[in-house]
Amino acid sequence: MQSWQYIALLGAVIAVTAAILPKNKKNQAGSSSNHAQFEQLEMSFEQFMENMEKEHDGLVKMLSNSLQTMREEDRLKSDQIKRLEKKCSELEEQLSSLSHANVALDTKVTLLSANTSFTNQSSAQDMKNTSFDSQLQQLKQNIIPENSIHNRYVELFELYDSGKSVEAIAKKLGKNKGEVQLILQLAKQEENARNA
Repeated sequence: MQSWQYIALLGAVIAVTAAILPKNKKNQAGSSSNHAQFEQLEMSFEQFMENMEKEHDGLVKMLSNSLQTMREEDRLKSDQIKRLEKKCSELEEQLSSLSHANVALDTKVTLLSANTSFTNQSSAQDMKNTSFDSQLQQLKQNIIPENSIHNRYVELFELYDSGKSVEAIAKKLGKNKGEVQLILQLAKQEENARNA
């Protein structure tokens, strides 16, 4: 309750008290009953004020609890954002290392193809070309890490390949929509780097 409401309430009590009090001295005999009424009115006013203070204290407690809850939720969300940013940077580093590995593989393939074209030009060369292709396949498989994004998020990619939307995947796996989109995007980049 605000201070102007207290003042208005106090004024109303004074007006009621003035109306109850005797207006002339002839009614002195009934003044004891008026005095009792005044005391009763004063007690009820005090009780009303106590009730208002209790309500005010309850509202203050409720607001402070709400503020504390909101601060805790904000802290949890900021922690989650930090974790996601860290995970994103780790995935970017992994993608970068895969790109470098792909460049190294392309260099090896170029060197191997140059070596095979200069050394043999007969039917044995055809056999070496087939072995070269198998060696190339083995090199590609060796460079593709065991912990590629597809291997780490098998369930996510199964749902995506079955035609589920990003929102449905996020809800089913309990992840954020942005996190699911990021994983799918990084997987595409990883695959493009592998096929380049």
